[in-house]
Amino acid sequence: MSVITLVGLPGAPGATSTALALLRTWPLEEGRRLVLAECDPDGGAVLPGALQSAVAADRGLRNLTESARTQDLVTAFWPQLIALENDEKRSERNRLLLPGLTAMHQASSLTPVWGQLADLFTGIEAHGHDVLVDLGRSGAFGPAGVLALRADAVLVVMRGTLRSMHAARSRIQALRTLMDGDTGQGAGALGVLLIRQGPYSAREVQDELGVRVVATLPYRPDEAAVLSDGAVESRGFMTSKLMSAARDASTPIRQMVATRRARLASPLQQRLLKGAMPGAR
Repeated sequence: MSVITLVGLPGAPGATSTALALLRTWPLEEGRRLVLAECDPDGGAVLPGALQSAVAADRGLRNLTESARTQDLVTAFWPQLIALENDEKRSERNRLLLPGLTAMHQASSLTPVWGQLADLFTGIEAHGHDVLVDLGRSGAFGPAGVLALRADAVLVVMRGTLRSMHAARSRIQALRTLMDGDTGQGAGALGVLLIRQGPYSAREVQDELGVRVVATLPYRPDEAAVLSDGAVESRGFMTSKLMSAARDASTPIRQMVATRRARLASPLQQRLLKGAMPGAR
């Protein structure tokens, strides 16, 4: 894994809850950390939602605007992260949150920062950090869209309802056009995370939208409420159907990233090999 962006749709299909489920369940190798960056220009949802405002809103994305002008963005970035701890491993600080904006108007001041953030997210993999980026329903198509263009994978979170299918059709086509225009190979990094609500199956979604359903999550509103609204977390929450499915989703997402990286690397490797051959032109 490296940089994975999640894109929502109108109607709140569950992108932020899905991002949190992945953050909390993603298998981490020794020495690695995972960061969830709330980069939705419409504002962050985790602090007032899952964390029920128990953490002060004094850290996060909005603080990077001024910091990026006065100091190196990398230096400014780390103090803005919040560690998500759990009852079993209170000392564990390997699942981190960059809280999002607290008001929509703050997004305009971040215009010159998005590209720097994209570079930062790509670069910190070498330091043992992987990144989930929540772009919300609009972030992939404005100035923040550079975060999608430079990601290893872009996953559209949707439900199997007619309303979600209708919204996803134009959104996925726009993403495909945007990504193909940027790299020429972007479409392979585009996929769907399907929440199983509604009449459309994963196969029908794939056939209708022409994009792979990378993984599916069950529609479990009571369990999802822990992630979206800070509902009381039961003792067995981490082994619930929703969280188990999120944990399982890590395997195909990782495979998706590995496949894309191999495809993008192949032409470069071929050019390097050709250049190294005696007499190569």
